[in-house]
Amino acid sequence: MKKLAFIFLISMILSTNLLSQTINIPQFPKGTLTISQEGRVVTIPIEIANTNELREFGLMYREDIPEEYGMLFVFPNPGIRGFWMKNTFVELDIAFIDNNGTILNIQNMKPCEESTCPIYIIYKPFKYALEVKAGFFERYGFSEGAKIDWSIDD
Repeated sequence: MKKLAFIFLISMILSTNLLSQTINIPQFPKGTLTISQEGRVVTIPIEIANTNELREFGLMYREDIPEEYGMLFVFPNPGIRGFWMKNTFVELDIAFIDNNGTILNIQNMKPCEESTCPIYIIYKPFKYALEVKAGFFERYGFSEGAKIDWSIDD
């Protein structure tokens, strides 16, 4: 009986420790983003990843995101960079955007919980990247050449 009680106590301690080790999602600045192309215009709320810490964390560990929502990655300068979906559970579309706010390329990114994940990249310099739920750009009819304009909330 003591052995059974000991096993029960250890399992309770282990499960409590596992539950207390939750992921702390950092606080991202909020804003709005408008996408326009050939008369179509959509405005969505966004979170803004504008520091190295926020850009590295991105949308990791989110179980789901709204259909009309995005995360805008803002870099200090245009450059060639890659994105991956490590520990990201939601299928996403990513738009690579130049410093004038023009979408250069749109790619679909699949969730990845493996140790090695695909890297999504374009070999053109970009300053912004917008991640939205998969199918967003197709649903609204946006493609390369669409323009974005965004603002950060006060």
